[in-house]
Amino acid sequence: MNSRFAILRPLAAVGALVVIPFGAAAQSAGESDWNHFGVDFRLGLNMKTTFSNIGASTASLPPPAIGGVDHNYSDGFVRVDSSGDKGGVTWNWGYQNASQVPGNDTILMHTANVESSASTRNDDPHLGLEGTYERDLGHFSSGGAWGIKLAFGYTELDVHDTQPLNGNVSLITDAYPLGGITPPLAPYSGSFNGPGPVIGDTPTRSISTLQGAAQITGNRQVEAALYDFRLGPYVALPLFGQLSCQFSGGLAFGFANSTFSFSETTTTIAGATQVSGSEHHVESMVGFYGEAGLAYQIIPEASVFAGGQYQYLGDFTQTVAGRSAEVDLRHSVFFVVGLQWHF
Repeated sequence: MNSRFAILRPLAAVGALVVIPFGAAAQSAGESDWNHFGVDFRLGLNMKTTFSNIGASTASLPPPAIGGVDHNYSDGFVRVDSSGDKGGVTWNWGYQNASQVPGNDTILMHTANVESSASTRNDDPHLGLEGTYERDLGHFSSGGAWGIKLAFGYTELDVHDTQPLNGNVSLITDAYPLGGITPPLAPYSGSFNGPGPVIGDTPTRSISTLQGAAQITGNRQVEAALYDFRLGPYVALPLFGQLSCQFSGGLAFGFANSTFSFSETTTTIAGATQVSGSEHHVESMVGFYGEAGLAYQIIPEASVFAGGQYQYLGDFTQTVAGRSAEVDLRHSVFFVVGLQWHF
């Protein structure tokens, strides 16, 4: 991600756009303290990211357990050779691991399909900034004011997940007769033309489900710049002395500029599979917000402000190489602290 100082540029631009026109109007009318500009730091919480379909693999199913056809597996192959598998044997075969030869009679070939796993991360808090502009539309005789509030916020989202996971494995095992030969040391790969050691070309098949037998390791990451725009009415009410409370709520608009990347290794009895990918994505969102806070006027022209915000912007999903990352922004909570200027 770029340096956090880069976010000051859009805040300054928005501040200039909203402050200058309204400020000029107020001065021309001879008014004061009807305009309020603020800059706040924000801590964002409850922004969940769910990584799903982790480790999932769907290998091509081998043909039926008959001879005279090509069979390809996760850890080897048994194919028709140049003789057409004369005598029901073939030299066009190969395997990867010594464990595939459990004895002297057979060699085992596997096809493994892994069910997907999921992982949810928060990685709170998320840092950000916001700029606000409030325009009073009316003042109460007892003190306080009401008006319209415009806000622009930025939050940096950086979520990492390295949690090891397990997945269920649907395993097809084909056992081929060795016919009395001692197979070459693994890994071994024969050829179509041969010659080479021969094995029977007709397997005996079994199918099983292994609970949690797949080990999934690696990392998943979402890096996003979240921008939100808020517009709604507000009311400010005096409490005592220089302390007042403020309430605001209304529409929220946002967009996310996000990159999802992952790199994982899935290990089963059939061997290890490595997959990686990366995708950039931009998505817009619409929702609502509510805000409450306290302001203390330290001088006539400035106040300090602290408060909390609730914001609903829905969620957005990125998918790459079959893996997905869903960022949930339906229940975002922000704590803010900053300064307000009055003019």
